[in-house]
Amino acid sequence: MSLYEVDVERHDRVLEMTRDFVKKEIPPELVRETDRNDQYPLDLIKKLCAVGLMGVNVPEEFGGMGGDVIDVMLMYEEISKRMPVLSWAAGNITLYGNEILLVNGNREQQEKYLPKLLNGEMLFCLAITEPDAGSDAANIKTRAVLQNGTYLINGNKMFISGAGVSDITVTMTRTAESRYKGITSFLVDTKSEGYSAKSIKKLGYNGSDTCEVYYENVEVKADAIVGGEAGLNNGWNQMMNTLNSERLALSACALGIAQAAVDDILSFAKEHFKFGAILNQDIQHTIVEMATEVEAARQLAYYAARKETKGQECIKETSMSKYYTTETAKKVVATGLKILGEYGALEAVDMQRYLRDVLILSVGGGTTQIQKNIVAKTLGM
Repeated sequence: MSLYEVDVERHDRVLEMTRDFVKKEIPPELVRETDRNDQYPLDLIKKLCAVGLMGVNVPEEFGGMGGDVIDVMLMYEEISKRMPVLSWAAGNITLYGNEILLVNGNREQQEKYLPKLLNGEMLFCLAITEPDAGSDAANIKTRAVLQNGTYLINGNKMFISGAGVSDITVTMTRTAESRYKGITSFLVDTKSEGYSAKSIKKLGYNGSDTCEVYYENVEVKADAIVGGEAGLNNGWNQMMNTLNSERLALSACALGIAQAAVDDILSFAKEHFKFGAILNQDIQHTIVEMATEVEAARQLAYYAARKETKGQECIKETSMSKYYTTETAKKVVATGLKILGEYGALEAVDMQRYLRDVLILSVGGGTTQIQKNIVAKTLGM
């Protein structure tokens, strides 16, 4: 099966496996407990590995399922309906491990790390953002300097998901003065002397282990450059090569949250807004609008994904998808809270958690404003 063909049979299998996993392994109370305790869902990640889902986007030669970004999206959307933070945590394998290695790594790195990622023996995370380099990622200051055959990394990263639990941090560094051609990605062992991560408390996605990361003379060898020698000063291009998949994966997370909000509010409305046997028409129409907006966003996201799997140019469509799905999800959840009224503030009601989780999706992976800037350029503006 070619990488660029859409395999409906495999997509259906991934969807069925994920639905079965969610039903068996993720009861609602576990989700609420994880949110309360802000604990990384490592046990569930290992269970996802055990059933093979963390190898969904890895070729069969490495022990994976040979899937594509559509498979990843189906899995992320289905999990996010119940436990968005698990999809976010799964990115420490599927996106920042599998995807980065397959697209940018060399054969030696793929053979060394992919089997361990698939088996749950390792977690990767991606460290780009810095205190003064968020949306402008090319402004990074963390520096790697070659001394006596070894690179010394010094600097500070911010808002790095999974940095405190991962084994490898894919670290973007400045290795030359050129803004775009002076960036190199290193595979940094988190046990290295001088590496440290400090957990950050935040509003949503509790359990994602978001950290501030410090590098103090962290030593790495040249073979830790992503892609080997060819990766030196090529980190910016490498990052661009993986952005479409990240945008689509985060689109799927937003769709999952939005669909959960629609499903929850429909159940609530059927209990609380009936006049006799008929649902209040104002509420009825509002829910119809919510469901329609989610479905429209879904069609855009999977249209963009189909272009990606076929190897077609799709920067415009993936950027549209990223901003439209996340903004739609925020709107749908806010509407759900309005309908719930005082019930929406209760910890036992998941809508308040949907709101806390969905807010970050319009920031992480490129803000809505950045996505619009990208689309504007593709339109010639």
